[in-house]
Amino acid sequence: MAQPILRRPWFLAALGLPIVRGDGELFLSSTSPEPVLAPAGIGPGNVTVDCNPYDGTRYLTFGNGNGITSGECKASWDLHEIQLWDERGERITDLTASTATGDGGSGYTPDLAIDGNSATFFAGDHDIGMSCHCWESSKKDAQSITIDMGSTKKVSKIMLLQGGAGNEWAVSKIRIHCSSGSSLQNYPLPLDISFGQTDIECNAGGCVVAGMDPAYYHTCDSAISIASSLYLISMILLGPALLS
Repeated sequence: MAQPILRRPWFLAALGLPIVRGDGELFLSSTSPEPVLAPAGIGPGNVTVDCNPYDGTRYLTFGNGNGITSGECKASWDLHEIQLWDERGERITDLTASTATGDGGSGYTPDLAIDGNSATFFAGDHDIGMSCHCWESSKKDAQSITIDMGSTKKVSKIMLLQGGAGNEWAVSKIRIHCSSGSSLQNYPLPLDISFGQTDIECNAGGCVVAGMDPAYYHTCDSAISIASSLYLISMILLGPALLS
């Protein structure tokens, strides 16, 4: 019996997936952990546990976890507003914002994501590969914003606001990094978020997404670019003939 295409070694190699051989058939191995990439400008330092803002942190860095839906390869992630609450449920207002990955210039700077105005926003620097049209997984955290709370605080709630339903500059996944200094970096906390408002609640046990408006809409997070996809299609169609 001919081996199914999805199990043929040439197809697995084209996907970049490891081939595992045992006593039975070939199968795909997906057990390798996702590499943890610190946002640009933050060194690895002393890596500790997964980020939990409730444990106490001074800096929170919000990085893109996947691409945006814009059809332009050079595209920016737009983040309209970030609001934080402490363990007593009180708004943390003494905030400053910065970015180590660049911004869109005047009118799109990091401070506009904490100004309380949902009409203004922080925009990234139109990095190549940020859009789903040409997304590469190495672009995780390629655009990020860091919030400085002035001192170590326990964060019990986070509100994130993007441009709303249908906004082509929004992501559907973020990575939150906790740090107490520029050289101390935790493993990131990955979360699915709304194109509009996302409410995240944290306690000693971790963080959960408590609300999304509008509902979650997935964009892209594949490590396979358009060029790679075209290569795979050609391999699927021509591979059996070439290897027969």
